[in-house]
Amino acid sequence: MSEIASGDDLTLEVIERLRAECPLLQSVNEAWFAEPIDDLSEELPAAFVYIENDAAEGSAETLRPVQALKQVYGVWIVTPRDRFRELRKQVRRALFGHDFSPYHDPMEYQSGQQADVKGRYVWWLEMWSTDTHIR
Repeated sequence: MSEIASGDDLTLEVIERLRAECPLLQSVNEAWFAEPIDDLSEELPAAFVYIENDAAEGSAETLRPVQALKQVYGVWIVTPRDRFRELRKQVRRALFGHDFSPYHDPMEYQSGQQADVKGRYVWWLEMWSTDTHIR
């Protein structure tokens, strides 16, 4: 993997971390959808990661080109109901407080919500964030 710089998107690093730390997950990929879908063909349980937003926090410093930035990542968890609670614990243990680079603050939990229930499957969406900067 290439070296991570300030302000870089961490989507691929979050995916790699979940693959390594969450043994219940059968598949972990980048999300290609914004809402639950009916024709998901991945092996379950699964997680899908995407960058939700990337927002400046305050003005850029005037003496040197640096600006604070908050990055928010969405993590879809799609799982049978009977595995949901344990899988959510694994995801939270894997991400909370993890340092992805010296240029990003440790990952922080923002929120989680049930987005849908399709038959015996739960679609849960969590938001995670980290502070970094653009230089």
